[in-house]
Amino acid sequence: MNNQQAEENNAIACLVALAERFADEGWLNLNKLIEAAIYAKARRAGWHFRPPVTGETMLAELEASLQILKQHDLTPELIAALETGQRALAEGRQADLLIQEAPDAFVCRTCGYVALGSAPAHCPDCGSWPGRFRKFVAIFNGDNIEPINPAQVLALLGQNAEDLERLVDGLSEEEMTQKPEANVWSIRDYVAHFYDTQELLDTRIDLMLNHDIPQLNAVPVYAFATNAQRHPQTTRAVLAEFRDRRARCIARLESLPLKDLWRTGQHSEFGQLTILRQTAYMAYHEQTHLPQVEALRRQFGGTERGGSTGLPVEGNTSAR
Repeated sequence: MNNQQAEENNAIACLVALAERFADEGWLNLNKLIEAAIYAKARRAGWHFRPPVTGETMLAELEASLQILKQHDLTPELIAALETGQRALAEGRQADLLIQEAPDAFVCRTCGYVALGSAPAHCPDCGSWPGRFRKFVAIFNGDNIEPINPAQVLALLGQNAEDLERLVDGLSEEEMTQKPEANVWSIRDYVAHFYDTQELLDTRIDLMLNHDIPQLNAVPVYAFATNAQRHPQTTRAVLAEFRDRRARCIARLESLPLKDLWRTGQHSEFGQLTILRQTAYMAYHEQTHLPQVEALRRQFGGTERGGSTGLPVEGNTSAR
């Protein structure tokens, strides 16, 4: 580690300690702002480092990162789980790790101890109780917690559909099928992906409503987007069908008794999911793709409809 890196680490460590002191002294709003600054600093650093990391280099990057992480005081269980992921990538495995291989992670907010699967009764390093642990889950849901406002989740589902239609408004079929590179999705492919993930959401809602804790198998939905036989012929027709299904899904969820939104299923990669969490996953997952559609519109459509995020078109994340 060079001097600059050491200074950066010391600065972050100082900020963490300062945030904890603010919390201890009752300055919770100052604690909140410092915690946000720490998170922002980490995310900004990752944003600037993003270009060198590609699908082809991520195994090598993980291997290098593991060597660095092993030099720090992290729990052996976390390192072992990361090594499982390293082996899966090296073997060319196409599917994500199972929940048994990569349990949810719980990080002590006081000292940074990491537990897998559940928070301990007391942190073995600093003695903190379970409520001091932050949970990390493998799902798009905003802040790694179970959604508590169904109306907010359903509103986001509806807004995503409106935003997708706005972003393709005025584009020709030719513009919507252009690709920046051979293996990168077109706008049509993204629209088809929204269509496919809505179909998956409908299927899982049916399963969880009609069965007690059904098995929710991981599905590589991203692989369906370029399969023209699965979708209506034109992008406009795909979008229209998606919007119809989305409207019917929202109406259905709004009509359910509130308790039914917490009916559960067991996902092979994510563990136990409620209907509400699965719905939130889809809504936040779509938020990762809308900037990519927007970037393609700027590249091939020439004009924008609405605000710009400035995000590049990158590799596909996908609902599973």
